Amino acid sequence: MRRATFDTSTRKDSKAVKLNSELSEASHGKLKEDELNKIYLMREKSAHITKAARSATLANVLAPLLCIPVFKGEVDPLHLDIWLSYMFSVVVIRTWIVFQLEYKAEAIVDPRHNLRMMTYAVGIVGFGWGLGWVLMAPDLLMVNRMIYVYMITAAMIAGMFAYSVNNATFLAFTLPIMIPSLSTALWSLDFLPWPFTVGLASLYIVVFSIAKNFARTFEESVSFRFRNERLYQELANERDQSVAANVAKSKFIAVASHDLRQPMHAVNVYLDLVNIDNLPLAEQKSMAKIKNSITALNAMFDSLLNISKLDADVMQVNERVFRLEELASTLHDLTETKANNKGLALNIIYPELIVRGDKLLLQQIMTNLVANAIQYTEGGEIEVTFTTEQDHLVMKVRDTGCGIAEAEQQQIFQQFFRADKTRALHDGLGLGLSIVKRLCDLMGAEIRVVSEEGVGSCFIVKTTFVASASEEEINLTRVISPSNHTQQSLQGKCIAVIEDNPIIVEAYRHTLVNKGAHVQVLSEYENELDIQLETIDHIDCVLCDYRLSETTGDRLIEKIRENFNEEIPAIIVTADTSPQHLELFSRHNIEVMYKPIDIKSVEAFISARAR
Repeated sequence: MRRATFDTSTRKDSKAVKLNSELSEASHGKLKEDELNKIYLMREKSAHITKAARSATLANVLAPLLCIPVFKGEVDPLHLDIWLSYMFSVVVIRTWIVFQLEYKAEAIVDPRHNLRMMTYAVGIVGFGWGLGWVLMAPDLLMVNRMIYVYMITAAMIAGMFAYSVNNATFLAFTLPIMIPSLSTALWSLDFLPWPFTVGLASLYIVVFSIAKNFARTFEESVSFRFRNERLYQELANERDQSVAANVAKSKFIAVASHDLRQPMHAVNVYLDLVNIDNLPLAEQKSMAKIKNSITALNAMFDSLLNISKLDADVMQVNERVFRLEELASTLHDLTETKANNKGLALNIIYPELIVRGDKLLLQQIMTNLVANAIQYTEGGEIEVTFTTEQDHLVMKVRDTGCGIAEAEQQQIFQQFFRADKTRALHDGLGLGLSIVKRLCDLMGAEIRVVSEEGVGSCFIVKTTFVASASEEEINLTRVISPSNHTQQSLQGKCIAVIEDNPIIVEAYRHTLVNKGAHVQVLSEYENELDIQLETIDHIDCVLCDYRLSETTGDRLIEKIRENFNEEIPAIIVTADTSPQHLELFSRHNIEVMYKPIDIKSVEAFISARAR
């Protein structure tokens, strides 16, 4: 069914052709260049927002429905019925509008009209979420209030990527969500914990900042593409446009990754300080759901970090001799729980072999492939097989999942690619297989996929790493060499901590002291640090935040090392994944942990590196 604004499909197509013709003939003076640029930009904005809104339709339907079982027993039935009725109505209206509007930029006739309609469509949904807070939040328990806040915050972050290219659309969606949740601080000081409210306000500020940067980057990218098309219409210049889009994307990822890692790091620390066993059973389940959501976000950040490392060219292949059983056992430990949670059988088949290769890179490749298989398999099994071919290690991951269309089997290794039929059903950024492909290229391996829709997929990785059952051929003497990062006890170790957030300092201290370590909290100010170092005989490991109030962590680590005249093991905690900083830390032999992290990970990281 066509929109009533257009009489027939012929009329619509003729208008689009006319507008495209005007764009191509502008050099003859039919329209001014700035007017053309404005029209072109609005068409791209409209196309971007409409596509994003279409892909989010299922989430808009499911999210209110999920609130029914969670909130039904606590909320006034009348208020819940009012809210659900309103959400049902506006979701229907939104869906109708979104699927009536054209989503291909070159076919959009009136971009101003489309943007107005999209602003109205997402605005009434945003108002619904704000209305839900006003109607239901006063009746909810604290845990369920926090769940509702996480839901609307997730909606805002999704809106940041989808709607921020048009300021009116973005504000129409976010302000009705944001204002009610923040205004509750005026209702009662006990309504939400004040640190949570402050953190929420900070997160909203970050969201607005990133949205502004993304909108600017989007407009610059679109304007750049328009100028190229005007200058090189006969050549089509698609390669330059792709480069421009990739630069804009990388810039946005760097900004988003850094700014969002900071509050996420604090959330991880605060959640680790919560003793779930002391909560009522119902709240334990809710807290478990919160932790699962945070785990999913952490996985997305890890994917962005791996891309940054590969872009910075700081990953290297470090070959050593190891038993294949070690890799298989680690892979089983990392993926078994996730497979069991979906009711999938995980079978890992391997012969008794010794391999000379980079076990960590192989582990990362296989972990990503198994995680991908689990994500797209709803029933059956995941089978991992290690074999050899001409004395080289070959790895296979087979699943009984949904399969991959033949036309998409080459695209799945591209960054941010996600198949249309599964995009709305699974979380993720579309980076896992891209990382696998780049890691395979790094170590000279070949990867291919064999898949049939509805039957399953099999990923095959052929490496250049030698594998043999003969200990003599592999040089067994290298097998017994200890790993550089062997887990050891922290009993009696002196750990220096430098961090400007007192809550995180206390979390570090509590965890490390419980493991028998002696914790020295050092100042970031040089005069105070000098005085403190005079009273310390030795330090086994330094744990330091990178961005402090007055300086940076790498400088303080170098100062401490100079004071003791030895290269003390050091770990920096940071949210900055830029290539220049990756190179900086590598040059100074400083280990890095990237936010967001949990306290247990910090403990394990230090245990493996303290002297």
